[in-house]
Amino acid sequence: MNIYTTDKIRNVVLLGHGGSGKTSLVEAMAYLSGITSRMGKVTDGNTVSDFGKEEQKRKFSISTSVVPIEWEGVKDQYWSQFLTL
Repeated sequence: MNIYTTDKIRNVVLLGHGGSGKTSLVEAMAYLSGITSRMGKVTDGNTVSDFGKEEQKRKFSISTSVVPIEWEGVKDQYWSQFLTL
């Protein structure tokens, strides 16, 4: 496990309405960074951030998820949250 100093850690929140592409964006970043060997799809229920059975059944994010991604020596933690107004 790598150890990061505070200047090498970023917390990023992806906030948006349902269906705006937050999960797909995190999925693409996880794939490009090498965390996964394939890009999951919300419709297939195989994304890294929608791991709960109810989320997979509904094909919709229910709870906040954190996906840590390392990119160019910096650890980014992406928080994906559904926005209801």
